[in-house]
Amino acid sequence: MYNKDYKIIFVDIDWTILDHEIHDWDYYTIDVLKNLQKDGILIYLNTARPYDSIVHTGLFDIFTPDGIVCTNGGVIFVGDELFFENVIPEDIVRQIEKVANKHHLVLELATSKDRYFTAIPNTYVYNYFTIYQEVKPDVKKYHNKDVSAILLFAPEKYDEVLRKEFPSCMNLLRFDTHGVDVTYTQNIKGDGVKRVLDHLNIDKSQAIGVGDSFGDISMFEEVGLSIAMGNGTVEAREKANVTCNPISEHGLGIILEKLFKKSK
Repeated sequence: MYNKDYKIIFVDIDWTILDHEIHDWDYYTIDVLKNLQKDGILIYLNTARPYDSIVHTGLFDIFTPDGIVCTNGGVIFVGDELFFENVIPEDIVRQIEKVANKHHLVLELATSKDRYFTAIPNTYVYNYFTIYQEVKPDVKKYHNKDVSAILLFAPEKYDEVLRKEFPSCMNLLRFDTHGVDVTYTQNIKGDGVKRVLDHLNIDKSQAIGVGDSFGDISMFEEVGLSIAMGNGTVEAREKANVTCNPISEHGLGIILEKLFKKSK
């Protein structure tokens, strides 16, 4: 399990370094990640959030990652440069928007660095943002062809009908009571990890992946050591190599300190 040659760590954001119980960061763990960077370990964010959503969390004010895998692997930045973007076809976006409008639901469309609502926020949107406190984007009509992520605001009762009415190439990944990622088939975190490792010529045995939910399992499969948060889902904890303490106990920071202390 312990390998002194680890070169890169892929870190989820929500419930991994961002604690939504207190609406604040796990500064202890972020300091550990900064120290690992100083020792030459690459730190990549790996999140379902689109880039603009990460910006508005304020994370970049306290931490500068070496790269970002966002939009569930659909958008990748190596350093500050856009390396990969999986654009959803325009006709697919328009079909999804039509279905959402039919049910009076709001979508958040994201490009590589921008995002916007397709309709005026409703109760579902406000309930979502009560938990995920960040800046709400503007309301605009779908106006370009480079959408790489779609977030739907709706409770679970809509899931079955939307699966039937949305294009078959799209998947619904519910991660919150009122939040559903509507993902293009190819968008999974593990694919993003593999693309980064291939680009950097780093073997998967030299990579660590950390997350808390079902969406992180594909990342776990593409790294040498997978770490699930103690506050994570049962599925994530069962698939990971190890489980650390919950975010409220600085679980990731503590296990990384032990890991790299032992590996020296």
